[in-house]
Amino acid sequence: MRRAWVPALICTLLGLSWQLLTVHYNYGGNLTALFCTGSNIPTPPSLDGEHIYVFPNSGGYDGQSYHYVAHDPLCRSDIGRAVPDPSIRYRRILLPGMAYLAALGRQPWIDVSYIACNLGFLFVGSWWLARLLIRLGIHPWFAAFYVLAPASLISLDRLVVDLALTSLCLGFAVYASSGPKWKLYAVLVAAALCRESGFLPTAAYALDMLCLRRFRQSLLFTTAILPAVAWNVYVSLWIPGGPAFELRYFIPVWGVIQSLGSPTAYPFGPVTNAAIRAFDSLELAGVILAMALAFRDLRKALDEPVRTACLLWAVFGLTLSASTWTDCYATARILSPLLLFGFLRSFAGGQKLGRLPLAMVVPRVWLEITPQVLGVLRGLWL
Repeated sequence: MRRAWVPALICTLLGLSWQLLTVHYNYGGNLTALFCTGSNIPTPPSLDGEHIYVFPNSGGYDGQSYHYVAHDPLCRSDIGRAVPDPSIRYRRILLPGMAYLAALGRQPWIDVSYIACNLGFLFVGSWWLARLLIRLGIHPWFAAFYVLAPASLISLDRLVVDLALTSLCLGFAVYASSGPKWKLYAVLVAAALCRESGFLPTAAYALDMLCLRRFRQSLLFTTAILPAVAWNVYVSLWIPGGPAFELRYFIPVWGVIQSLGSPTAYPFGPVTNAAIRAFDSLELAGVILAMALAFRDLRKALDEPVRTACLLWAVFGLTLSASTWTDCYATARILSPLLLFGFLRSFAGGQKLGRLPLAMVVPRVWLEITPQVLGVLRGLWL
């Protein structure tokens, strides 16, 4: 455990350094740019004093909604009413709620608190990853590269909740096999409150206990989702908004098929567009390969919780909408636990092919932040 602290600290400092550099050189020092607020959605009057950085001609990104949720976690003001899809975003309360509580509800502190909580998940995720690497006989310092994983890099760039969930999934991998079970229970509670896919680790562990005929333990750990269920009921009853999920989101494979038939259009020249689409295709192939490898292990799926979680994540991936599949950030961050689990299992006697999906996905994610990297380098040079 002591060997895991240093790489985790380095990973976190790297994440913080990147955020400070890109904010300084690309966004004029305005920290709110990390929430990626778009001009197409009006900002709430109550936050006018924040001088929110607004991207012109943009619909923004998910971090914009979580930013508002953190300022108004019970949706009692114009801030909460400004969330464009409250029935979805308010369900993912863990990170915004932690930011609100850590700031003691003081509005001027919440933005910094949110970023600090996000970095906190980067730290614990890297720490848990270092512990997993030690078990595999790999030097724990490689855990510092967790900052470059899809969910980490995207969440540092857009302040979405996927870094938090991916880190909790690494904690699930640590405590599912060893350690105090109360820690596993706490991780499962937090994961379910993070976003809807956070229910999958609980389902994986409960299924595993059922197969081992440990019925009491399966039932006990199933109760880890109860706080999230209670919060979801509150959101459904008291927070206005449309339906959280539409039936079309649950048609398997349909989103993948649609994305193959309608590639993303980019406002560049034909050569640049062809290059970007090549990276898009590589990323898509990597995610599909990760899911295929999880289904390939179907017979052994219930042998241990992490393998079961991989199968459940693959099934979940098949239900993602076309808009998710065509967003180069969306699939990479949402399915990051599957990519990381497959990568780690390849060093534990699993298929070496499991290392390939992550290597196929990360280039497209890194390509997306290249303009920011160039902006930082230009600023440092001048």
